[in-house]
Amino acid sequence: MTFWTQPDVSPTRQFRFKVTNGSGTWWWVSSCSKPSYEVSSEEYKLINHKFKYPGVATWNDVNLTIVDVGKTAKGLYEALFSGGWNPKNTNNSPDGLSKRKMSNALNTMQEGNSVSQSASDFIIQQLNAEGNAVETWTLINPFIKSTNFGQLDYSSDELVKLELVISYDYATLSNLNVVTDSGTIDL
Repeated sequence: MTFWTQPDVSPTRQFRFKVTNGSGTWWWVSSCSKPSYEVSSEEYKLINHKFKYPGVATWNDVNLTIVDVGKTAKGLYEALFSGGWNPKNTNNSPDGLSKRKMSNALNTMQEGNSVSQSASDFIIQQLNAEGNAVETWTLINPFIKSTNFGQLDYSSDELVKLELVISYDYATLSNLNVVTDSGTIDL
């Protein structure tokens, strides 16, 4: 039976989401891809037959489009420095980029300003009509893989949008009911 014949069921909508980090909500995010993964496949040959077995799960990057609210580009640029990048090779960061520093830089960004306080995981929430989380994706050890600072154009009055690619080790999913053979599990 389809969902539109059931009055108590409401499908999730693409525009109901929230992105947060250790510093608060990223209200300037205009679009966000949800986490996804791929499982590699290994083939084994036995006489004239090939058998396929699952290999390693790899989590794909998350893409964010964010609106430049004035200091957003500056905050992303400063996050690169906080992650350990130093173009002048001074003694401020002799070790270069590190995963810990890059993850902390991402998780402490708020409204284009980087903050050096406590970091937590990067969270993407899909919301229902009441504003409650239906799915909560937590990216474990995230860091900014790439940044595109947008495009300028005299012939357009569109908002400047920046693109971010976030890499992470894996994601966890909560606020979800999973149906198994033994019943329903609330995560």
